[in-house]
Amino acid sequence: MNNKKLLELSRLQLAQLGREYMLCAQFNSRTGYAALRINHGDEAYKEVAIANWMGASPVYTRRMQRAMGFAGGTDVATIFKGLQLECGFTHQYFDVHFEVTAEDRGRFWLNSCGALLETEPRGDDAVRVMCHDIEDPTFNATAVATNARARMVPVHRPPRAPADRVPHCEWTVSIDPLADAVPEPDIARVMSGTQLANVVIERPQSDGSGGLDDYAGPLFEQLQLEQLSHAALVVVCSELAVQVHLLITGLLYSVAQRYGDAAARAVGEFQMTGSCWVMSHRLGEWLGCRDTGIDGILAVLEVHPAFQPCEYWSIEVTRLSGQRARLALVDCPATGEAMPYGWCALLASGMSGGLDGLVKGVDHRARIVASEGDALAWEIIVDESAEAREEPLAVQVAKGTVLYQTRLEDHIQLLQLAANADTHEG
Repeated sequence: MNNKKLLELSRLQLAQLGREYMLCAQFNSRTGYAALRINHGDEAYKEVAIANWMGASPVYTRRMQRAMGFAGGTDVATIFKGLQLECGFTHQYFDVHFEVTAEDRGRFWLNSCGALLETEPRGDDAVRVMCHDIEDPTFNATAVATNARARMVPVHRPPRAPADRVPHCEWTVSIDPLADAVPEPDIARVMSGTQLANVVIERPQSDGSGGLDDYAGPLFEQLQLEQLSHAALVVVCSELAVQVHLLITGLLYSVAQRYGDAAARAVGEFQMTGSCWVMSHRLGEWLGCRDTGIDGILAVLEVHPAFQPCEYWSIEVTRLSGQRARLALVDCPATGEAMPYGWCALLASGMSGGLDGLVKGVDHRARIVASEGDALAWEIIVDESAEAREEPLAVQVAKGTVLYQTRLEDHIQLLQLAANADTHEG
């Protein structure tokens, strides 16, 4: 059912949806890492988060380079373009600016960092873990995807001194041909072997509505999704969904390597429950279909990042009545994935709490019931007499964030940008 939905959306709607997909990756981090800290302690969070981003970011960076026409570059501008189109720098949650001063040198700075605002209440030690221990190896792992001799070095970074310092941080990026090459992380090679990492996203025909079909031209200080064409946005949204699932798979793989499969499944269900619930809530608001029963749930399922991109996921939904529908995962790369650590593997193991969270985020009266005889099919039931219950801890974690309060802004004026524009817009 989700095969053509993105094609039906306008450029503005696709730009809005792309930002929501970026937010989904952040919700996954908040809930997944919370489960890690709860179950295994703070040190587990640091180790796994490093492995998680080092495994996924080189893979999805190269994918986006190919998808948006700037693959093959080895300069700082190419590195920055990748950062502008990745969920690690979710637009607006992170207010990031980029400047290239030479082919081999540039800088970026964050006027505001949502992740920092989330972390500062937990104290300077927590800030150092995120802004020093995790960022040092993961930033360079992202740069390695473009140039193994690139280095990202902080000019300044948190803990902030003074406490209200702006920008929140600033970094230089340089390429030294004499520097030792940073090796590709082993976990990135593991992730590169998945079907997810190799899925081919189909680019639709241009609809002539304007915008940039690729990002082969000059770097913008800030790239806004409204600057892209309809066809490019379909691809970018799909690639962002790949990023979301690469990070999910990398997280659960990393947990399993350290604590076993049962621990990975526990983290995965907590993550999926909290993230899917709040994403359904946001998408239901976006579509204007919250608390409208089965039809509202089906509308959200068409665009929810849990089941995107359609080249990797394939779902069939049958509306049975005004209160019931059948959802089934059918044969597709997700169901045939050899690595047993994504959300599909979680559902196949019978852990459907995340799926229950997805439907409840649209309508609190909804619930999931497993179909007999099919491990990848469920009935969605809306009980109009159901009373609201206390939300699961995973949902409370997701809702208790700056991220949940984020309200995204549109850039309507950029929709008229011509496909051959070379004007730099901030």
